[in-house]
Amino acid sequence: MKHRQTPLQTTQQGLSLIELMVAILLSSLLLLGVLQMFSNTSASDKANTALARLQESGRVALEILKQDLRRTGYIGCASPTPLEPEDLYPEGHTPTRNFPADAIGVQDIDTDEGPGTASDKLTVVHGSAVPAELKDISGSTAILVTRDANLRIGNGVGQEFVLTDCEKVYVFSATVSASSANDVSSKPIKRDKLGFQYRLTQIKDKNGAPLNAVGDFRVEGAQIVRLGQVTYDVSNGALRKNGAELIANVDNFQVLYGINDAGQTRWVNADGLDDDLRGQISQVQISLVIASPENAASGISNQVFNIANIGANTQLAAANNQRLRRVFNTTIDMRNRSID
Repeated sequence: MKHRQTPLQTTQQGLSLIELMVAILLSSLLLLGVLQMFSNTSASDKANTALARLQESGRVALEILKQDLRRTGYIGCASPTPLEPEDLYPEGHTPTRNFPADAIGVQDIDTDEGPGTASDKLTVVHGSAVPAELKDISGSTAILVTRDANLRIGNGVGQEFVLTDCEKVYVFSATVSASSANDVSSKPIKRDKLGFQYRLTQIKDKNGAPLNAVGDFRVEGAQIVRLGQVTYDVSNGALRKNGAELIANVDNFQVLYGINDAGQTRWVNADGLDDDLRGQISQVQISLVIASPENAASGISNQVFNIANIGANTQLAAANNQRLRRVFNTTIDMRNRSID
């Protein structure tokens, strides 16, 4: 005999189905909430990670820039800023670089002002702080000793040096040999205890003249430092130092030069620097705009940034994408002395 459901049983089954559907709906809503929370947390974590990387990149870039800029113009124990530039060089010597002006690169040769808000290029020159001393010199050949195992750059041709007795300086170029060991055993003289020896040949000043009359430059204590030119620019989205990538994802790099004018600092860009003003720079203002390597913002950013520029070009336009961007600004005193 076929069993027939009572009205009560039919009602109970209907309620069970509704309850099941409600439970499924509530579970779905709960799952959607969990997924939304996870998505928000993931986006927030991604943004925080990108921001931390930005801050680290900016900090590292500015620290490296500061080290080079604070050493700009360092030429050993002699003052790089004499009362008169000719007081720095012996009579008859034509230096390959005239300090203090040549501590900053020449516009459109070494240093460039980017058009509008385009990135600039900065070039500075300073001596190495590694101890080196002259051991012997004769005409266009010299022997120097140092602790530096990498004094020679590339093939060594055309390297520049400063030879100084702390009052006068010779700024010259030379061809540097590969290093050889300097015998430091049982040597009473300080310079003989420096472990690497180099031979400098084809020594000449700007006019090609050898250093014949060096007087007391042979004595113990005369210094010789290697000059190095350092160039910063932006290429393919990276801040570079002498052509090597330093910091990635750099959108903009700006430089302003501070001239001391009657106790006030007057700011000019590279286009405003002539040979006279290059010797009067007391400060450099830097701005770097760095972006995250990937999208990390919750929406399209329309943020503009104030940059170290002049006239109508003091703001960098919004990128209108979802990458995070930050601007890093600093002003650096040109000490013309090594900070080591």
